[in-house]
Amino acid sequence: MTKALLAMLALLAASSAQAQDVGAVRTVRDHDIQLTHTQQRELKQWTKDVQSYREWYEHNRNRITYTSLGLTGERRQPPPVPEWLPTKCDLLADFVPRPAGALSDGCNQLSYYQSDFTNDPATQQALMAQKQNEQDPHSSFWKHVHLDAGWSSMDYRMHTYGVVGVHVTLPELAKRIQIFLPPGFLLLSIPDGVGGREFQPAATIGVSIKMFRFEFPQGKEGTAYFNLAKAYLLSRGSMATDPSVDLLGLSFSWGR
Repeated sequence: MTKALLAMLALLAASSAQAQDVGAVRTVRDHDIQLTHTQQRELKQWTKDVQSYREWYEHNRNRITYTSLGLTGERRQPPPVPEWLPTKCDLLADFVPRPAGALSDGCNQLSYYQSDFTNDPATQQALMAQKQNEQDPHSSFWKHVHLDAGWSSMDYRMHTYGVVGVHVTLPELAKRIQIFLPPGFLLLSIPDGVGGREFQPAATIGVSIKMFRFEFPQGKEGTAYFNLAKAYLLSRGSMATDPSVDLLGLSFSWGR
């Protein structure tokens, strides 16, 4: 099953690359958002300076400052943004979910800084998440419920097919990969040993690999997945000598 998994992952990567316009795709890797020691020091100092300026700004934004002689004083200038920070923040935005750390905090600080301290990113994200949950409180659950269809055994000689089923995945292990350790259910069509076929229920465990998003006819968003799984017959029937089978196939979930 390991060889088959590697082969199918390679095929998925190749098909995905062919389906996209290479000229319009930006590839961002982990090392692109890594900070040098100098950048870490600059970011730490800039964050400290911005926090100090923010306190002054919130206290004096609508006030006229005066010198010790009673003359109108110059207003305090905001600390300059490190030249490299906006570029790093632009690259960081390509990561979903966005990695936590000093750069992420610095980018939040930059967004807040650029809005004249009126739009706190953390507050905005919390409000957006709350609004989405109010609009569809079950969306976070349903995106992990998969409807299975079009499954086939990896060994074509077994002539075993998954007709329809369902499984529930755990949160993503990586950017596009989910696993289903809580067993799913799949209705198999298998040879009955006398020239015909029979239906047998099976429990499934495996991995789901995100392929692409689409829309259901009602306008609801959905996601298509490619799956690699092992199915265990609940009633051995005609496959008494081998009650399990390796399968591959598609599944579809609601939500993103």
